[in-house]
Amino acid sequence: MRLTYSILLPFIFFLFTLSAYAQPAANIRGRLLTAEKQPIAGATITVSGKNWRAATDEQGMFQFSNITYGNYTLSFQHQGYEKASVQITVQHPQENIGDLLMQPTHIALLDVTITTQSRPQSSVEVPISVSTVSGDLLNKLNIRQMDEMAEFVPGLQVQLQSPNNPGYVIRGITSDHGDARSQPRISVFQDGISISRSRASAVELFDIERVEVAKGPQGTLFGRGAEIGAIHIIQNKPQRTFGAAVNAGYGAYNNRFVNGYINTPISEQLANRLAINYEARDGFIANRAGGRLNGKETFAIRNSTRLWGNEKTVVDLILNYQYDNYPGTSFKSKLFAPAGGDINPNSFADLEQGEGLHIKRHVGGATLLVDHAWNDAWKLSSLSGFRAFHADESFDADGTAAQLLWLSEIAKGQQFSQEFRLNYDAGRRLSGFVGASYFYENSSQAVPMRIDQRALYPAYIAPLLGSQLGAQIGALGQNLGLPAEQISGLNQQIQQLFTTAPIMTNGQVQLTENLPNLQPLALGLVNQLLGGTLPAGVTWDQLVQSGMLPAGVLPTELITLVSLLNGSPIAGMHEESSTNYGRNQAIELFGDGSFDLTEQLKVTVGLRGSYEAQRGGYMAAAANPPSIFGMIANNGSPNLLNPVSDGTIYAQRDYFSYVGRLALNYLFDKNNVFASISRGRRPGVINILPAATNYLNPEIVWSYELGLKGLLNQGRLSYELSTYYYDWSNFQTLSIQQVAGSIAPQLLADDGGKAHSFGIEAGLRYFILPAMQLFGNYAYIDGKFNQTDGDGHAQHYAGNRFRLTPMHSYALGLDANIPTSTASSVYIRPSYAYRSGVFFEDDNRADLYQKGYGLANFTAGYRFGHRRVQYEIGAYGKNIFDTQYIIDAGNSGDTIGFPTYVGGTRSVIGAQLNVRF
Repeated sequence: MRLTYSILLPFIFFLFTLSAYAQPAANIRGRLLTAEKQPIAGATITVSGKNWRAATDEQGMFQFSNITYGNYTLSFQHQGYEKASVQITVQHPQENIGDLLMQPTHIALLDVTITTQSRPQSSVEVPISVSTVSGDLLNKLNIRQMDEMAEFVPGLQVQLQSPNNPGYVIRGITSDHGDARSQPRISVFQDGISISRSRASAVELFDIERVEVAKGPQGTLFGRGAEIGAIHIIQNKPQRTFGAAVNAGYGAYNNRFVNGYINTPISEQLANRLAINYEARDGFIANRAGGRLNGKETFAIRNSTRLWGNEKTVVDLILNYQYDNYPGTSFKSKLFAPAGGDINPNSFADLEQGEGLHIKRHVGGATLLVDHAWNDAWKLSSLSGFRAFHADESFDADGTAAQLLWLSEIAKGQQFSQEFRLNYDAGRRLSGFVGASYFYENSSQAVPMRIDQRALYPAYIAPLLGSQLGAQIGALGQNLGLPAEQISGLNQQIQQLFTTAPIMTNGQVQLTENLPNLQPLALGLVNQLLGGTLPAGVTWDQLVQSGMLPAGVLPTELITLVSLLNGSPIAGMHEESSTNYGRNQAIELFGDGSFDLTEQLKVTVGLRGSYEAQRGGYMAAAANPPSIFGMIANNGSPNLLNPVSDGTIYAQRDYFSYVGRLALNYLFDKNNVFASISRGRRPGVINILPAATNYLNPEIVWSYELGLKGLLNQGRLSYELSTYYYDWSNFQTLSIQQVAGSIAPQLLADDGGKAHSFGIEAGLRYFILPAMQLFGNYAYIDGKFNQTDGDGHAQHYAGNRFRLTPMHSYALGLDANIPTSTASSVYIRPSYAYRSGVFFEDDNRADLYQKGYGLANFTAGYRFGHRRVQYEIGAYGKNIFDTQYIIDAGNSGDTIGFPTYVGGTRSVIGAQLNVRF
């Protein structure tokens, strides 16, 4: 911590020194409003001939400090409004120029105001790659899910297998693990509050102001978890005027939705905004065992209250709650087709438990935001957040009608965060912020398992036992000097005993009811070893109990195995469970500032120091009754898959760490060229299990980026171009690992060693005509594991591509509004998104791969107004050509050789009505 203080304190002192230098002669203050007297936030104000710049806050207020007396020209600019200027004479200590009205332009300027750097700024000015999706665009394209939104952000992929299993991919790096002992490498925020825990991060996008996606290491801006980027969802806040809207629709697969808001001013200082969203849809996949799969039902509600304490203080209280009640996910096997069906993941399935498969999730939170302007240059912000979630998912992990692995996942957690941030911006050469934060999180993931051992035996255990016994007999034969032909013959007999009928035949389950009987084979072997001296008709039990078997003839383990495998019935249902725990605390100090070297050239420096206390836990009780196969194949354990622990066991580790960035950018004619170097970090992982605890080192990435973005053709064209290179150490991946105390390997966090990524991104938006705009983006990503690690040794995944990472992806769209009268218009908004093939695991298996595909969508309709009410009657379509694809492959069933596949969204076309007051 001393190192962090030593770096931050000079920076804080420098800010205070500049604010105190050259005491002001006067302050200028004013407010920008629309023609309807509504505040304009994020407008840019400059002073002609001076390197002074200010931005309006959410009340439309702006101010300049330290102004000497004299004559000045102030220029105003904001997207969608005509440029304006005003001449003023400063001759008093406090100059209030009052309210200024800005007139809308016929073609909206494409510059967007964002708060990525914790203050309102033009998106062009920010020296990092930030893509913004406005709430207006979300509404126009009928988007309420994060995976659909991601199509319009270059370099971003969101895999939404279900709300309980989202996967976020920024520039090839995935964050999707639900284990409570792992932490995310991509941060997801709502209004400055982290919601990054995987099982609680997928939220519906309704009544949204905008979504900002900051790419590259952004630890100084979004915390230690933003190793490779952050998704920041900014929700609409209450305004001082009444407003309301409702949007409803109905489409294929019984898709029905309704959402809307009502904004109510309570007094001059207080306003409230209530927003709701409901959407449901039948499942795309029929389940032969009952019900439908891959459906949706979600309800979300948000209440926001804003208090304007005075001209200097704004307080927001935001309450969010979302309830998901989905049918189960179709994890379908390609090994065995359902009766009368096929192995296509997009056709009907036959998953046991039928309608008992489900996803039920509760997510709620409270956010308190306080902004207080101490004076014209300094503003103090407090961000307080509490969040809790509880998710219960029941799923068929093997993807067949046999009950090999019927699992549940019960994940729950709570988190609290508090941040204080001091912002400095006097409209001069220096701006920035310093702050401190505290984060606490406590979560768990329980995985109950129900296994029919009569099904698991032929599918997985029989070959395992045959291999295990064959190895023991082979070793015994070699020790006794038996001829190779005799050993081979014994092995053939063993394999015949453990050869079973396939678990599925023509879609019907084939259970094995009895254990194989090894005793005749063992008696014959012993008789050979003893020279044929065994009494006729002697049984195995008599042989073992009578002492006729000389010591050392057979290993004790083999004697026990033969005694257990005596042809007796196999017990059916077996139940066991395990729970992993994670508790994380972090105290962080941070600072980030920009300094104008010249009027056009700026340098930005940021640093965040963190102290983290991590604790991982694990618990698995002994199954009662125990599994006979655990006793045989799992070293006497009563469990099959979960190593038994002595109560709950814990391990912990503390870290001191830092992340930071250095950026240089040059502004010219509403264009910005920038270069940056930054360091990102993902916290370490504590893989605690009864046999051993594996501490994964924190993942470190160094980022090098060059970009160009701006506005051309009088603001009709906005563009962004960037190229980057990432260099990783201790790259954290997921791998299937053999674990002591389990008959099957487990999917656990692993150290993949060195890795690198090179990429190019481009995005544009262009007004072809005043009422017609074209938008699109493209991303190229070449992300791979290095051939060797830091010590020059060959790596396990050498040369493999990152999972869930398309090499090429692009999206195109058109927004056309054709006026039919002064109060009505017709609109059409088609879009198309494509991504090339992806592997679903880092081992790049050919059977876990989705080739490239594209999805076409549209919205279209008629808009008209009547007596201050706006109406829209339209149609929407998603995946209109019904392209079939998969969104995930492998999953839990892969650990027992039953990889499963999840089909993607099918074609949904419907109609909708929107009314806005």
